[in-house]
Amino acid sequence: MLRLAYASAVLLAAATTAAAGPVTVGASVGITQDQANSTQDPNSTLAAFGRLALTHRFGVELDLTKINTASGYAARTFTGLAVLDLGDSTHWVPHVFAGAGYDDANVGYGDIQGHHFEGGLGLEYRADGGFTVGARFHIGGRSIDSQPAVYPLACCTYYEPNTIQASEYRSLDAYAGIRF
Repeated sequence: MLRLAYASAVLLAAATTAAAGPVTVGASVGITQDQANSTQDPNSTLAAFGRLALTHRFGVELDLTKINTASGYAARTFTGLAVLDLGDSTHWVPHVFAGAGYDDANVGYGDIQGHHFEGGLGLEYRADGGFTVGARFHIGGRSIDSQPAVYPLACCTYYEPNTIQASEYRSLDAYAGIRF
C-alpha cells in the first residue's frame, strides 16, 4: 500500500497540469464496520479507484479495497459502481452510487470468498485543474459464498479470527484523485 501512496502523490502532483476530462483515478482511506462485529472497533480501509464518465452526470467506477481487520488479517474487495452526479455545479458535486462486488480474505488456514451489494452518498470537490477530493458514506450487505472449516483446537475451543462476515456493513471514506 506504500506504493499506492507514492503513485497517488505523483498523480496528484500532475493534476495541476492536467486538463479535467472523463477519467478519474485516485486513492482513499476510511473505516468500515460490520453489523456482526458492532461491539468492536471499526476496521481501517485503503483503496484505489478508477472512474470513467459516460455522460455529463453518469459514470462507472472500479474500486479495489484492502480492509485491515483487528485480528491482523487483510480482506480485499473489488467493487463495480454506477455513479450519478446530482448537481450541475462545476466544483461541489453531490452524487449517489450503487454497485456490487467480490470479497476475498485469507485467514491463515484457508480463504473466505463472498460477494456484496452497496449504495451510498458522496460529496466531491472538483478543482479546475483536475484535482478531486471527496468523502463518501457506503451502506451494504455481504454474503459469504465459501469459507474454510474451523476445527477444534482443544476441548470445545474454536479458532476464527475477525474477518469479513455475512452481515450488513457501513463504511466512511475520504479520497483524492485527478481527472484527465
